[in-house]
Amino acid sequence: MIGRPVSAQAENRLLLHRWKAAVSAAAIAAWPPNQAPFTGDVELRVTHYSERRIADRDNLIKPIQDALQFVAFKNDKQVKDSTSNWRNINGAFVIRFVSLPLASAFSVGLEFLHVRLWTSPDKEDLG
Repeated sequence: MIGRPVSAQAENRLLLHRWKAAVSAAAIAAWPPNQAPFTGDVELRVTHYSERRIADRDNLIKPIQDALQFVAFKNDKQVKDSTSNWRNINGAFVIRFVSLPLASAFSVGLEFLHVRLWTSPDKEDLG
């Protein structure tokens, strides 16, 4: 998702609404055809690639979770683990087996988010 993410705490509610709609549209475009949303627990990882860190990273996940509802999962309560990372887009990366959308985002050279979602394994070990 190319562009600066919008925090759940944004004062401009219209900007937040537009951000959620853009994330949802990107998710719909990327979701495999004929694949139903996840029905069980999921893990979510959001990595923000930009030149500067956003101080409010912990509030970036909620709008993304909201936008993924009914596309990738039925309810954001299914998200059992979530992680928000920042990486300097000008950094040196070793990337193997890169997905086409991620390679494309790097090739544009603009700030972007990479969102990964997968089925959450049972976690009985609390250590």
